Amino acid sequence: MEDSRQTGKLYKGAFALMLAGLFSKVISAFYRVPLQNLTGDIGFYIYQQVYPILGIAFMLALYGFPAAISKYIAEHKLHRYNKAIYNPIFFTLMSFSLLLFLVVFLFSPSIAKMMGDTYLISPIRHTAWVFLFVPFVALLRGGFQSQQSMQPSAYSQIIEQIVRAAIIILIAILIYKGKISVYQIADGAVISSVLALSASFVFLYVFGKRHFKSFSVKPLEEIRISDLFYSIIITGVVISLNHMLLLLMQLADAFTVVPGLLTYGNSLTEAAVWKGIFDRGQPLLQLVTIVGSSIALALVPQVTKMNWQMNEEETLEKIRLSTKYCLIISLGATIGLIVLLPEINQLFFENQQGTMSLRILAISLLFTSLSVTMASTLQGFGYMKWTAFTLFLGLLIKIVLNQWLIPWFGIRGGALATVITVFFIFISNFLLLRYTLKYAPVFMVSWLKIITAGFWMAILLSGLKLVQPLLFQIDNRIILFFFVTSCVTLGLIVYAMLILYGKVLSQKEIESFSMFNKWKKGKR
Repeated sequence: MEDSRQTGKLYKGAFALMLAGLFSKVISAFYRVPLQNLTGDIGFYIYQQVYPILGIAFMLALYGFPAAISKYIAEHKLHRYNKAIYNPIFFTLMSFSLLLFLVVFLFSPSIAKMMGDTYLISPIRHTAWVFLFVPFVALLRGGFQSQQSMQPSAYSQIIEQIVRAAIIILIAILIYKGKISVYQIADGAVISSVLALSASFVFLYVFGKRHFKSFSVKPLEEIRISDLFYSIIITGVVISLNHMLLLLMQLADAFTVVPGLLTYGNSLTEAAVWKGIFDRGQPLLQLVTIVGSSIALALVPQVTKMNWQMNEEETLEKIRLSTKYCLIISLGATIGLIVLLPEINQLFFENQQGTMSLRILAISLLFTSLSVTMASTLQGFGYMKWTAFTLFLGLLIKIVLNQWLIPWFGIRGGALATVITVFFIFISNFLLLRYTLKYAPVFMVSWLKIITAGFWMAILLSGLKLVQPLLFQIDNRIILFFFVTSCVTLGLIVYAMLILYGKVLSQKEIESFSMFNKWKKGKR
């Protein structure tokens, strides 16, 4: 009975964490739209240049370090209810965070120079301060997760993202009204990040005072800092890397796109504008990738090496189901986005500049969601380091391709580099998964039916775009909003109906929403 209650609590917590992550990513994707509208492509470019640095800090605070702390405490059960264990862990976290702070703070001139814009020295230097707030939040999240209490991390993540988005939009409004310089959007990003982490810490601290009250303080056996460094820092960084696919692509772009565009023949101002236009694709990529992979992984229970050893056929069925869901969602979103990109670009970002580059970039959607889904499955089999290494190798490939393609093809070269890089990561994860599954097929789908469904959806959307000028004129963004949402809704209905009536998914697969069912059982 106790085990059943504990399992229910765990599923509830995992589901809450998944929903919080999904909600936060949606906020993260959508606040960039008013940000670009208020500050223009230059302001958006500046924000996107410092965002990868801030994003690394948030990934460490949200995923990497809490998971590593939870894992360490789980492996040292004698310390589970001992408050004293948190002191050496905090010291280790703060030492590493201080090192990151010093690297970013002291080398900000070199980092800005590598990015091709020395005006970014001050904004980059300011981002360093965010790393000093990471240990406080990570420690408490790790403590909660070590007790299998996921809800506090989920709630704090939502608070964090709301505070962050609200302050960034407020700073963007001040820039729009001419109260402050456009380059101060980077300072706004830092201020919002610091306040967001602070709000998250206050919530976790207040919540944790009652939660950790029963813990004792006992003398610790000797703990070597080198062991803690490996168990917390190295493991935490590896775990974080596995959540950084799109962030690493943005990091590579931050260092290589503007220098490449300068070589291509653009002035610094033109290069900054084109980088801002190119970055319009990031919220769209982020939204579809997170939605596609989250739904696929939520509908299928976590696959582990133990599952595979106990029942290979059932485990294989679950893996195939997750990849099938992900493929269906990703293909539909990719086709729909490519067809509607001129209108979506106009709706969200006020003009259609860079539409061709964004269409090329949209192709990577198909591979990003599948890469994330497969990486999560591989991590269940214990390939955490390998998936992180693949991402790191992908980062190097992206940097090399950007340096080669952008001077030749401009911003389209950057989009092409992203597609090739994400395809490489997808193929690497796919081949490793095939090897792990003893070369059993990973995709068991009716390719013809899925492609046919996507084709007819594309025909419908293209037809609506052709007919629209004959029926009414789009002379403002409100009418454009209703046209785009109508197209998306009709396209989704047609695609879903063709998938269902074509029996791409069996009745059993449609009904296999096991994560939701188990969460409901846990709730009861």
